[in-house]
Amino acid sequence: MRVRCVSLRFLFSLNLSCMKLLSFGYTDVGFVRESNEDSFLVSDEKGIYAVADGLGGLPHGSLASRMAVQFFDAMIANADVCHTESELENVVKGIHRFLIENGEKVAGEDGIGTTLTVLRSAGDKVLMGHVGDSAAFVLNGNGLQKLSKDHTLEQEILDKLKPGESIEEQDLPEYYHHTLTRCLGQNTDFSVDLCEHSLSVGDRLLICSDGITNMIETEELEKLCLASDDPKVCAMGIVDMANQYGGVDNSTAVCVFAT
Repeated sequence: MRVRCVSLRFLFSLNLSCMKLLSFGYTDVGFVRESNEDSFLVSDEKGIYAVADGLGGLPHGSLASRMAVQFFDAMIANADVCHTESELENVVKGIHRFLIENGEKVAGEDGIGTTLTVLRSAGDKVLMGHVGDSAAFVLNGNGLQKLSKDHTLEQEILDKLKPGESIEEQDLPEYYHHTLTRCLGQNTDFSVDLCEHSLSVGDRLLICSDGITNMIETEELEKLCLASDDPKVCAMGIVDMANQYGGVDNSTAVCVFAT
């Protein structure tokens, strides 16, 4: 009798080749802001996804966020490049330099600025690059987990607390909650937060602007990410929920499902 042997490596490669990503991005100006300064990118073909939120305290916020995601798209030529954290870091810093150079042309010395949170899929993993207070999440068997950390004055204070110490949100000045300590486009040194996360069939990824995270608790975000097997339904549902809670800011959600 003939026995066929199949290597584990072959089975592993076959599993990866069967996994595909389906995505959808949706944005809305909300009910308070006059213009939408959020931008997003979805490209299943390249395996790249991004959300950028232009800084409201600087001019041309919508231009800054749009330039960031467009340049990210341009720098990732195809699915075969940028598969390491160091390569992704170089891409994000390249976008930063591009925004500095071009921001001075349109806004003078003040320049322009934006947050940027990007995901880059690479086989059975996903890479994250993050600057600012937009957010990235992964939903798997362990529930909805936040991959990014906000670069705000509030988070900086929380990070400095000693074990056992706590501080009430109302004890911090209001501007601490939304004042950034890092952004792209301003001529200051900063580091890019990077991480690598394993990706399996059934996992769901979410990138969103702070117009979402400031309005919707994590527990409810998890339910909204599970509301449908269609990323379009989930992304639109998340933005619509932020608007139902007041829509005080631009809201953007990008949902990426591994199927």
